[in-house]
Amino acid sequence: MELKKEFEIDYVDSLTLTKEDMKIYNISATYIKVIEEIKKFKIARNKFITGCHVRLTSSYKPRLESFTKKKIDPVGDAVEDYFDSEEHYNQFNHRLNDLYLIMSEEEIIYLNDCLICGKSENEVKDKLNITRTIFSIVKDSAVVRFAIAFNIVVYK
Repeated sequence: MELKKEFEIDYVDSLTLTKEDMKIYNISATYIKVIEEIKKFKIARNKFITGCHVRLTSSYKPRLESFTKKKIDPVGDAVEDYFDSEEHYNQFNHRLNDLYLIMSEEEIIYLNDCLICGKSENEVKDKLNITRTIFSIVKDSAVVRFAIAFNIVVYK
């Protein structure tokens, strides 16, 4: 019996947006909208515990997990504006998973560690071992790409 070995492929291209690419966006207004969306996402994650959830492995590779339902939730499906049902929450997670698949590792780390998990930017910058200038570009790129994917980007 022969076992198939899966090989992990490292890609050399990066779609991180450059300073030039981001000139058309209002980064600070977009950042505020992204933070609001992530807050709603975190509330929904706790509400819809049997839905689809995007998880990141220790190497920051996305993994979509789904749990089977044992009971119907008698409380109802309303959470906040965006996540009005478990189906909507699941769609959000599928989109987030797809976004993670095309983001650079640095962008994923920023999005997950800073925005979702609440770690400090200095801690993440040191973890990535990059300069403040490069970190700023990665941060802005991650915020804009998240906002574009979820249609909440703000233009100048």
